[in-house]
Amino acid sequence: MDEAKRQLYHGCTKFSRFSFVVKLLHWKSYHRIPNGAFTEILKLLAQAFPEPNTLPKSYKEAKNLLKELGLGYDSIHVCFNNCILFRKQYANHDNCPVCGLSRWKDLARKKILQKVLRHFALVPRLRRMFLSKKALFSL
Repeated sequence: MDEAKRQLYHGCTKFSRFSFVVKLLHWKSYHRIPNGAFTEILKLLAQAFPEPNTLPKSYKEAKNLLKELGLGYDSIHVCFNNCILFRKQYANHDNCPVCGLSRWKDLARKKILQKVLRHFALVPRLRRMFLSKKALFSL
């Protein structure tokens, strides 16, 4: 609740820190801005806004802000053809047991996934939403 009311900088009435970061992350996602470029944008905005400001210093810090408030997500690796999710008994597999496709784009590096599912858990969001009626109407 305190984070939703925290000022972006002294005297800012249009945005709270939380609302501004959420809008920035929405733009990042909508316009497919890479993480590194987003961090550079945050640095530029921090220099442009009056001191002291409460902008996150990096994409990771902005993402963690949402995660701390129960608004994060889980990344789940998926077969490119949507055959299976690479979790539970398939967590350590490199190839899909159904179609045989690799989990990775680059087999040598094994760091770039073919496909990722982002799971936004509903229960924490509902808990957060109904935490307080006052909070619901102030956001």
